[in-house]
Amino acid sequence: MAADPLRELDDDATSYVAAHALEDYLSAAVDAAIRSKPENPLTFIAEYLLRQRDSDAPAPQRSLSTPGRGRRNPLKLELHAKARSQENPDYPQRLAVSDEQCRWTVEWPSYMPPVWTHKVVLANDRDLPTGYKWADPPDQRQLRSELEERTTFATEGGVGECLRGAIDFDDEGSPLNPVGRTGMRGRGLLGKWGPNHAADPIVTRFHPETKQLQVVVIQRKDNGQWAIPGGMVDAGESVSVTVKREFAEETGNLRTEEERLEFKRLLDDLFANGKQVYRGYVDDPRATDNAWMETTAFHFHCPREVGDKLPLAAGDDAGQVMWLDVSADNETYRNLYGAHRALIDEAVFGAWARGELQATMIGCD
Repeated sequence: MAADPLRELDDDATSYVAAHALEDYLSAAVDAAIRSKPENPLTFIAEYLLRQRDSDAPAPQRSLSTPGRGRRNPLKLELHAKARSQENPDYPQRLAVSDEQCRWTVEWPSYMPPVWTHKVVLANDRDLPTGYKWADPPDQRQLRSELEERTTFATEGGVGECLRGAIDFDDEGSPLNPVGRTGMRGRGLLGKWGPNHAADPIVTRFHPETKQLQVVVIQRKDNGQWAIPGGMVDAGESVSVTVKREFAEETGNLRTEEERLEFKRLLDDLFANGKQVYRGYVDDPRATDNAWMETTAFHFHCPREVGDKLPLAAGDDAGQVMWLDVSADNETYRNLYGAHRALIDEAVFGAWARGELQATMIGCD
């Protein structure tokens, strides 16, 4: 019987991997390839590893930490590329932060990034008599005790912890991004100090003719990028309710009552079962040193009778909606918003490993 490539390593193998920092080297190589997007990623990774072998530099550290705390997370391979970028057109110029300067554990006494919070965030301060009240007040010092009790999932295994025991605060009482520096302080376009919680429904199907695996994506109105149709978790709302609500709002803008009823019926069937595939910090171009995105992602795979019939029409924050091929050869898929490609890859890999997609694929014939 062939060995299962997905089985866990035994203790000797695990010790060998740790002793030679193999996981750290390979993670760093893949991270570099993701940022560079070379035409031949395998050649790029091989050359990267050869340079590492021939250099005197210490082994790269895969763990992304705040002062005094080390954490591990599979999706953190590519984190903080977008959070340090200028991908969001509304943001002023960030202070440039290199990979080596990103971690809070690295001394940088002269680090003085710009402080910026968008006017739309300030206008929706929950304490103002006007606005929609989805944002925190601007003075984080008055919120310190409240902030310490908030929950973050930027932890080992995505287990919720209070900020008090999981996140460091600076001298002004601002929570510090658990991955590291972003080149900007304040909240940017994010309403909450610290973690801003979202929910992302990953809805897949096999194309009825080509049998290509596809995922539902929407084109965001704010920046034109393609993304998973997710959104912010409202206060007091469960994540399971959010993923269904957001998917319906952004993909179910149908014209006739008959279409809407059919969409609701199919959606109720589809969202009755789903698997949580990730919960934790995600790389996002809106992040700052003091506010960041965390998400809970669920995977819902359409059986053929649902995937073939599910009508899609853009609504709410979506400009367009479509079924997108899950393929590294697809430029749109390669350049999905934020960490959405990583979330989809995580969901698809897990479903294949559990044998769920193979079983569904049989029904496509």
